[in-house]
Amino acid sequence: MPVDIRVPPASASHNHNNHMLLRDNAIAVWLDWLVTVHRPRRLAAVQERRIRRARANAVISAGHSHTLALRADGSVACWGDNEFDQAPPAGVEGDFVAVAAGYYHSLALRADGSVACWGRNGDGQAPPADVEGDFVAVAAGDKHSLALRADGSVACWGDNEFDQAPPAGVEGDFVAVAAGYYHSLALRADGSVACWGRNGDGQAPPADVEGDFVAVAAGDKHSLALRADGSVACWGDNEFDQAPPAGVEGDFVAVAAGYYHSLALRADGSVACWGANYLDQAPPAGVEGDFVAVAAGGDHSLALRADGSVACWGANTFGQAPTDASRLGELNSTRFMTEVRIL
Repeated sequence: MPVDIRVPPASASHNHNNHMLLRDNAIAVWLDWLVTVHRPRRLAAVQERRIRRARANAVISAGHSHTLALRADGSVACWGDNEFDQAPPAGVEGDFVAVAAGYYHSLALRADGSVACWGRNGDGQAPPADVEGDFVAVAAGDKHSLALRADGSVACWGDNEFDQAPPAGVEGDFVAVAAGYYHSLALRADGSVACWGRNGDGQAPPADVEGDFVAVAAGDKHSLALRADGSVACWGDNEFDQAPPAGVEGDFVAVAAGYYHSLALRADGSVACWGANYLDQAPPAGVEGDFVAVAAGGDHSLALRADGSVACWGANTFGQAPTDASRLGELNSTRFMTEVRIL
């Protein structure tokens, strides 16, 4: 007798269950891809953009009472106090890619990796002859200077009273540097921060500050570090709420530290401010604008717009932060650089 091997038609319920199983499996694969592939790629891309945005701060810098900004042609514009020739009104010609303003001295990094210095040199912080080297970043403190080499080590010169500028430099795999009044910071490639120099207010703990950081800034006696997630970590002196121990939450892409105030640039181009505001250097409501970089000086603040113009607020005793239209028009008559060319 022949055997009937025909398979009875599947029920609607059976088909539905198969479809549900296939759908669930597809969703599981998709979720796994999101977690293991897409999300890490997206976070890496966001972090890379944040790092790139943070480094744009190299094109503008504020000292005690003077300001430096890179022109689009590579020259440096200077304004404010010029008692020690730290801010010559005619500016400084050259093929520069980054600037740093200290208390009474100034630094500018050339495209060839050497550093030009001008201003007060009482402690060797601004030798008139270039500082030769294969440098990729510079930072200026009160009376000391730092320069990051392409190999990740840091060269130091100037006042070393508190070990803030050891003549032998500092070895490491560093990617960024910052100089405070008497302390120094360097960001490692792994996201941690090394500190050296004066630590009277906890601004430079000898042990690393661990974290997933992408940028650093040093004020008078406080320090800031921008995390990869956009929040800001703070440590050191907090007398004026310039360095809240809990940090500052936000979608930030750059930070700057003044003497007693702090700034952070948001991804949307606005600037958040906190700390001392006795000269309007850190208005609590922040400053709206389409900004791409920020700088904090002694008691003044600046921000660079996407169109290459600058905005200023705070102390202007020496013309370091003009707000009048005629002076700003003069400063903004030639476009400032808005992106770093190296680093």
